[in-house]
Amino acid sequence: MNPTIRITGARQNNLKNLDLTLNTGELTVMTGVSGSGKSSLAFDTLYAEGQRRYVETFSPYARQFLDRMDKPLVDKIEGILPAIAIDQTNPVRSSRSTVGTMTELNDHLKLLFARGAHLFCRGCGQAVCRDSAASILAAMGKRSAESGDPRLVVTFPIQVPANFTEDEVRGFLDQQGYTRVHENQNTEPASSLKESESGISVATTESNAPKSKSKSTSKKSHAAPALRTLQVVQDRFRFSSAETSRVMEALDIALKMGNGLISVHAVDADGKDQQVWKFSDKLHCADCNISYSNPLPSTFSFNSPLGACESCRGFGRVIGIDFGLVIPDENKTLEGGAIKPWQTPSYKECQVELEKYAKKANVSINTPWKYLPPEHQDWVLHGDPLWKGGNQAWKTQWYGVQRFFDWLETKSYKMHVRVLLSKYRSYTTCPSCHGARLKPDALLWRIDGKSIQDMMLTPIVQLREFFDTIRFEGAMDAAMDLVLTEVKARLKFLCDVGLGYLTLDRQSRTLSGGEVQRINLTTALGTSLVNTLFVLDEPSIGLHPRDIHRVVEVMHRLRDAGNTLVVVEHDPQVMIAADRIIDIGPGPGERGGRIVFDGSPNALKNATTLTGKYMGGQLKVEAPRPLPVTSSTPRLLLEGVTANNLKNISIEVPLGRLVCVTGVSGSGKSTLIQDVLYPGLLKIQGKPTEAPGAFDRILGAEQIAGVVMVDQAPIGKTARSNPASYVGAFDPIRKLFAQAPLARERGYTTGTFSFNSGDGRCPTCGGTGFEHVEMQFLSDVYIRCPDCDGKRFRPEVREVEVEHLGRRASIDAVLDMTVSEALEFFKGLRDVQLGLAPLEDVGLEYVKLGQPVPTLSGGEAQRLKLAGHLAEAARSGISTTKLAKKGSLFLFDEPTTGLHFDDVSRLMRAFRKLLGAGHTLLIIEHNLDVIRAADWVIDLGPEGGDAGGELIAVGTPEDIMQNPRSHTGTALLEYTQAMTPEAISAVLTTGSMQTARLTAEEPSQGRSLQTVLKEKRRFSENIDILHAREHNLKNISVSIPHDKFTVITGVSGSGKSTLAFDILFNEGQRRYLESLNAYARAIVQPAGKPDVDAIFGIPPTVAIEQRTSRGGRKSTVATMTEIHHFLRLLYMKLGTQMCPTCQVSVEPQSADQIVARILRDHKGQHIGLMAPLVTARKGFYTDLAKWASGKGFTHLRVDNEFIATAKWPRLDRFKEHTIELPVADLTVGSDNEAQLREAVRHTLEHGQGVMSIVWPLNVLHQNLQAELQQEQFSVKRACPSCGTSFPEPDPRMFSYNSKHGWCTGCFGTGLQLQGFDAEQTGEETAWNAWYEGETHTCNSCHGARLNPVSRAVLWREKSIAELASLPVSDAHTFFTSLVLKGRDAEIARDIMAEIRGRLQFMQEVGLGYLALDRAAPTLSGGEAQRIRLAAQLGSNMQGVCYVLDEPTIGLHPRDNRILLGALSKLEKNGNTLVVVEHDDDTIRRAEHVIDIGPGAGVRGGRVVAQGTLKDLMDAPESATGHYLRQPLRHPIQPRRPVDQNTAMITVKGARLHNLRHVDAHFPIGRLSVVTGVSGSGKSTLAREVLLDNLSAAVSMRTDPDWIGCDAIEGWQKLDRVLEVDQTPIGKTPRSCPATYIGFWDDVRKQFADTNESRIRGWTAARFSFNTGDGRCPICEGQGMRTLEMSFLPDVKVPCDACGGARFNTDTLSVRMRDKHAGDVLSMEVDDAIEYFAAHPRVRHPLQLMQDVGLGYLTLGQPSPTLSGGEAQRIKLVSELAKARMTEGVITTGRASRLPHTLYVLDEPTVGLSMADVEKLIRVLHRLVEAGNTVVVIEHNLDIIAEADWLLDMGPEGGSGGGQLVVEGTPEHVMKVRKTSHTGEVLHDFMQRK
Repeated sequence: MNPTIRITGARQNNLKNLDLTLNTGELTVMTGVSGSGKSSLAFDTLYAEGQRRYVETFSPYARQFLDRMDKPLVDKIEGILPAIAIDQTNPVRSSRSTVGTMTELNDHLKLLFARGAHLFCRGCGQAVCRDSAASILAAMGKRSAESGDPRLVVTFPIQVPANFTEDEVRGFLDQQGYTRVHENQNTEPASSLKESESGISVATTESNAPKSKSKSTSKKSHAAPALRTLQVVQDRFRFSSAETSRVMEALDIALKMGNGLISVHAVDADGKDQQVWKFSDKLHCADCNISYSNPLPSTFSFNSPLGACESCRGFGRVIGIDFGLVIPDENKTLEGGAIKPWQTPSYKECQVELEKYAKKANVSINTPWKYLPPEHQDWVLHGDPLWKGGNQAWKTQWYGVQRFFDWLETKSYKMHVRVLLSKYRSYTTCPSCHGARLKPDALLWRIDGKSIQDMMLTPIVQLREFFDTIRFEGAMDAAMDLVLTEVKARLKFLCDVGLGYLTLDRQSRTLSGGEVQRINLTTALGTSLVNTLFVLDEPSIGLHPRDIHRVVEVMHRLRDAGNTLVVVEHDPQVMIAADRIIDIGPGPGERGGRIVFDGSPNALKNATTLTGKYMGGQLKVEAPRPLPVTSSTPRLLLEGVTANNLKNISIEVPLGRLVCVTGVSGSGKSTLIQDVLYPGLLKIQGKPTEAPGAFDRILGAEQIAGVVMVDQAPIGKTARSNPASYVGAFDPIRKLFAQAPLARERGYTTGTFSFNSGDGRCPTCGGTGFEHVEMQFLSDVYIRCPDCDGKRFRPEVREVEVEHLGRRASIDAVLDMTVSEALEFFKGLRDVQLGLAPLEDVGLEYVKLGQPVPTLSGGEAQRLKLAGHLAEAARSGISTTKLAKKGSLFLFDEPTTGLHFDDVSRLMRAFRKLLGAGHTLLIIEHNLDVIRAADWVIDLGPEGGDAGGELIAVGTPEDIMQNPRSHTGTALLEYTQAMTPEAISAVLTTGSMQTARLTAEEPSQGRSLQTVLKEKRRFSENIDILHAREHNLKNISVSIPHDKFTVITGVSGSGKSTLAFDILFNEGQRRYLESLNAYARAIVQPAGKPDVDAIFGIPPTVAIEQRTSRGGRKSTVATMTEIHHFLRLLYMKLGTQMCPTCQVSVEPQSADQIVARILRDHKGQHIGLMAPLVTARKGFYTDLAKWASGKGFTHLRVDNEFIATAKWPRLDRFKEHTIELPVADLTVGSDNEAQLREAVRHTLEHGQGVMSIVWPLNVLHQNLQAELQQEQFSVKRACPSCGTSFPEPDPRMFSYNSKHGWCTGCFGTGLQLQGFDAEQTGEETAWNAWYEGETHTCNSCHGARLNPVSRAVLWREKSIAELASLPVSDAHTFFTSLVLKGRDAEIARDIMAEIRGRLQFMQEVGLGYLALDRAAPTLSGGEAQRIRLAAQLGSNMQGVCYVLDEPTIGLHPRDNRILLGALSKLEKNGNTLVVVEHDDDTIRRAEHVIDIGPGAGVRGGRVVAQGTLKDLMDAPESATGHYLRQPLRHPIQPRRPVDQNTAMITVKGARLHNLRHVDAHFPIGRLSVVTGVSGSGKSTLAREVLLDNLSAAVSMRTDPDWIGCDAIEGWQKLDRVLEVDQTPIGKTPRSCPATYIGFWDDVRKQFADTNESRIRGWTAARFSFNTGDGRCPICEGQGMRTLEMSFLPDVKVPCDACGGARFNTDTLSVRMRDKHAGDVLSMEVDDAIEYFAAHPRVRHPLQLMQDVGLGYLTLGQPSPTLSGGEAQRIKLVSELAKARMTEGVITTGRASRLPHTLYVLDEPTVGLSMADVEKLIRVLHRLVEAGNTVVVIEHNLDIIAEADWLLDMGPEGGSGGGQLVVEGTPEHVMKVRKTSHTGEVLHDFMQRK
């Protein structure tokens, strides 16, 4: 891998054209003051590019679901690694989002519970399980032994109508063969039985019901006749003496007859029940008669309607009336106004009624509320217990507070009522689920005694211990292993980063930024990737100094694994642990963006930068003189807090002081302040809030004016939000402008100077200053508004200027001022100064007043929020009054988040200002500088979670330092001592304060541990795969060197692809995908975890597989490379619409012009005016219908049908809909012109400038769905000549797959295909491989594929069709020579880069000759492969592992060399290349070779050689090594002569595709090979001209209409024509060699002929595992079951019922020669040949399989598990088996002969190893020897060297090919090697042999 990442010319945000080289494999810290540009460099530049490039390797479909980052403003970035960001952004703010959902532990636990939990009955608490006959037998044995072996009676329940007589019952039982009833159970109506809690009704079936009563009962069924249950005796015995078979039979039958329910009665000598044991084979508690449903993963999800509690919908809390707010002061009496809402004039009558009814009920109205007895409080709140209800009840009975609010709810449509209700509402724990969020039944499922809710409430550290002890039994253990491993790993990582104190139920919105980041960090750790760039944003936030070493250890672990870390950080402990520090500055904002220091932590102490001075001890965060806390200092007391982990603590907060709450993470700080104190104070003040955590009381709240929480929640996110507006300084500025003389003269108000609303803002950009251009799958572009030039206001408004102190400025100039400039300009204007001063106080004096808030850094946004509160305090006038006035209590949650040392200093000064104004500051903080500066410290601990929650120390910082139990005190002491210049020098020389503990002892040579680790990494740069057992791999371990070219080879089916793709690629991609969100992963379904012990050192991987599909009829070179996607975007944004008729560009037209056209063209017609609301978009659109209905519209027109808005149907969500609003209808005429004008105006308003008319409307009276004519109009886009309107531009206008773009004559194919219509995609096989009709160019579009309107959009005077017709080389020249300026350049910046890059790579892989609009089906296999390669490899990354699947397939040896050159360039970029390949050229070029073998299938799966080419050749077991050492000698058998007398098939004038009137000869009875470079026309000649024409000729026995050539002669000797191509074979597990080749039908007939089958009347159909009664019903004949694991990969396990044999037990009882059908399917071909020796119809195809090297396969091996080479050869066998070489003799008179067959094989060596190629050659020779003609399209030199006759096409590909370069014997072709590429490589090959 390259050792560096090089950034050149970074200009993102405020960066000043930075150049930077980062070392890979290092931990680099970026620091600097807030707003200096750290995040711009780390996240917006580095991470954005690394993530964007890797995501580009996914398909366009997948990419739209992945948040692809914007392309950064940078000249170039070389050597970028795939990047993962770990930042503090908490993506979800919902109450349903918890730690469990964020870490995805909930998802894994759901699966664990659904698959492995045990159910416990809610009635009796006993375990509920499905009983089987075997489990009942075991239970009976155990219970009988315990009860002294009593007599047992086995019974089952049957229900009969209660009015049956005894005789009727006896007759009924006799019919069933039963004579005894053990007991009758109570009579009950059928209806009550059906509706009983169990949900089970044992309905009597018709066969069971007595015939005489059936009619009458059916007539009276509605009366629900009573039923009684009979316990019918099945058998009686003593368990000890009964035979097991008898007991089992009795149980089996009883279960069947009792519908799964049975009872076993233990009786005494008199037959009386002593005990009754009930059993059920369902999820049903037999004792309690309660049924349960099967658990699904969603049963345990509170985000799913199936699992969520119905009361709170999964939130765990409900919003309702909070009586704490209704009665805020419990010291008041009822008479004194305890009920707060009734003290207002509006509801005073309720107070009067309360006092009246209270006297009647003897409830005291003079006793304080808190001393009233509970029953009296209940009476007041909930009313009279004997409440009758009804509208008039309130006049005679007391209704209570609750019913008062219920009544108010009915009036909530009134605004003032809603406001009133909001004051008394708050969230309380859900009364139904008590906060568990789930339905009650979900909590009955337990694992080792714990329900899912128990797990949610257990701290992670304890949960980890619990999971270490969990085990599952039997097969479940293997299935659950995957989930358990994931759960354990995630829990371990959470503990590693110091989050063991959290619970999974903790809501994510209550987490601090640091906690969120560390949760994200665990995901990164869990991926175990290498060669990845991790970008972290202040991981130390929220961590106590004692715990910072944990994060440092995690980062070092990631770095030492071979990753690169870039960390934005201010914490000195993390900075000292870095390999390198980059300090960005020197100041914030525009004053920053430069690198002011770049070096080691050691060098930083001497640096003159701001950071250097603080790190070197020259500057300190100055702690102002503390305010003493004395006994007389007023205090706020919070007593008896027991919420969460707090252990009954009480605290005192000195008022008017800076108080810090400290303690290790999880000690209870947030609980104390955020969950208890803040909501508790709000409640006292009567403000709405959530219920506070448990505490006794708050004293002293009356001493504070209010309470303000300043948390880390983000502020405004729109571009219009800015600092001046946020602090309220913009309002007085606008007032000043409104008072200016010019403004008064023009009548401007303050609203005119608002850019959020009003008419003063620029109408084009809406006051944002930017034009937002959406770019769909590219990142959106923001362009300075062309009308106002980014100044936000109209020119007239900008003319108004304010004059002050001799200076003048317009409104846009003021917004462009920095805070310090504005303070100077507005000097002396108190209102403005009051707003702006806080911005300066918090250190934001450099920020411009109009800077959009989203562009502020995290630290700047945090301080802006503080400034807002400072400004609020200043405006409230507190600062100007005496301190006697009450101050507010400010609560801060880690305000130093994202702040540099210098920013902390400024923050402290701002804090002192607040204190000076009489406020109290209570701060949760870990920053030691802030703690040191506090007046008072409250320290919690000693640890986190359950080990915390105690009050450790209280006092001044000095007091805390003296306390030995306080971790904060220890850290403060160390910090105070360490931050002296002398101590810093010592620490920096040796290592670090805290990380010194990490760096172990130094080695004897005196080198640091980091150096040793780095060297170790360098020496062991391998991907290590340990003990792989996937598919047929035999526990193998391999090492693949990083940054090298490795080839994995071996015979076909040996396990190469399993190793390369199923293990290496899948794991690398899966680990990267795990860093993405679960939604993205559900779309880009990651592959399963392979069966392997461990994989170390795996980088992100990219696969370039050989897909056999070449694309459909609508695919072109441009769409396959995605160039067309970018062209579509380019034309949509920059193209000019021309009128296709008049050839002039479209212009806006007025509404009057539209009216004039309608009057001219439609006079006298009844028309409807339609406004388009939705144009071809997917969705339900229910809200749109509600809106239309509310506006009085009765109908909408959906997809040309009128639908009533009142009865709106559920539209197809996945179908594109066009919805129009019928605005008006009228008859056009001059008499109602005014009405028409008004209707057009309204319609254009609704349609936003676009409308249409439909006519004639009178046909709708008969049929609302009648077809109408329609004409579009637009005020924006119309032809000035003919007036035709055109639609808004849309990328779909240029798509061949969309009705908006395609030509209506050919639907985007460019061809006239018979029967092709709009419903076809063009991907169907019927239009590609199987299409036999003629293909002519479309007459409408002449092959351009698009409609006239789309073709009339021009850019640079070319239509998109003209650009698409250029060859790649010409298009590359066109785009590289383009120079764009201004707006065009900004919009097209990303598009041009994408197009140029893709064209460049297409040229590099030798495809410059292809036209961009060349249809995909006409490409050769080699061309299609290289196009995919070009598309994937254009991303230009390093550190990636590319896994390629036989890239040389379809490539001529000459092209192969070009490809290898492109691959070696990739490798030089610092990537690892792993290629699965058989090609000896590629193997010889490899630096490392792994040979898997020695055989195939079960005989392979071992590593037979690994190392260099020499190691491979020396390995005795390696078949590949053997062939490289001793290549085949050609020819294997003497060539068959081809001379003048040899009969020939002659093709004359072949001209299809790129063929140029070729005349070619194919000798009959010979082996002919058609070869040539890729794209030269081989497949066209052999398959489309020769094969297709001769197939028609032989079937007709006469000359057909020759397609693509003039004629073919000499074909008359052929009797049949067969083709073996590369289309894939079946992809379901039921497809296997036996069914694909077809001999399983014969085997089935043989089984049907056995005596046993005949006796049972079974036919061959019984032995089919695809359909019928014979197959296993559980797995449906697949032999395996798939356990769906939702977002995890599915798990496949052998079917429990049939054990993988595919058939049911009955079918398997039939045996033929000692083997049942399942045994036959599991036989290997080699054994089966012997077994079927007497059956030639089966033996023959088996023999062919053995001949082509497939003797190791089993007859029933599922097709999906076959390798590419195996599938190819099975297809060859299936074709050869159709034409038996020794059968099918054709008799003519007395003579007889074998049928003469022409075989055309398309690259049969695909996927074949050298050993398999030799077998193939022998099969081909056998075919020819049997008197057949064989034509092979091939590049493999072994096959070419064996040919009797060669046809070499060329000389180049595409338009440079299509000629027959030479035809003749191989020797003749070698002689003309100067003109033949094949001759040249064949000559070299024969020389080497």
